[in-house]
Amino acid sequence: MQQVRVIKPTRRSMSGYYCHEGNSIPYESSLERDFVVFQTFRSNVLDVVAQPISIPFKKNGRTYNYTPDYFVQLDNDGDRFNPHTKSLIVEVKPRDEWTRYWRDWSDKWKAAKEYCKEHDYRFKIYDESRIRHQGLANVEHIMRYERLNCSSNDIRAILEQVEMMGTTTIEYLLEMFFMGDIYRPQGRRIIYHLMATKRLGFHLWDELNEKTEVWYV
Repeated sequence: MQQVRVIKPTRRSMSGYYCHEGNSIPYESSLERDFVVFQTFRSNVLDVVAQPISIPFKKNGRTYNYTPDYFVQLDNDGDRFNPHTKSLIVEVKPRDEWTRYWRDWSDKWKAAKEYCKEHDYRFKIYDESRIRHQGLANVEHIMRYERLNCSSNDIRAILEQVEMMGTTTIEYLLEMFFMGDIYRPQGRRIIYHLMATKRLGFHLWDELNEKTEVWYV
């Protein structure tokens, strides 16, 4: 899919672009930004497209067009924990807003569900409860180390060890390569860098700490 509506700057909320793998994905609010940040990090997400399609619907005898906020294309083979998941068409709305106006918006959302049924997608409304969770907190934390300048020797040693073991913990890697109070913080930053750059995998939904399991990607 391609973007069908241009997102314009607004004074009512925060808008901007999130850069991911050479693409700039627009958002119109901090909630949309957080949605994009998490979705683009997921291992089975192939693409995130803003304002992806215009869906006609009828209301009070008149025809209108509804443009959902995002299309999330999923690669089922890339998700080891949730296979056979359908790609998503998503409306991002604060909970207090969609619960207040759901009757007025039900016609367009019904049309979106019918469209998704025809194309083997799923239509979902994402509010704070589905966006601002432990997974997002983990991603925001490790992404601070994405551009960290690391020693190539340290990176090679960590990756070779994890590849040999299959799965280990952050704690084990720190004890093995970065013993002592002086070296441990830098070791943790390097491991987070490898997680942020997706060279080490981890469970997105679990609390991030030294007991966190990591594996070679």
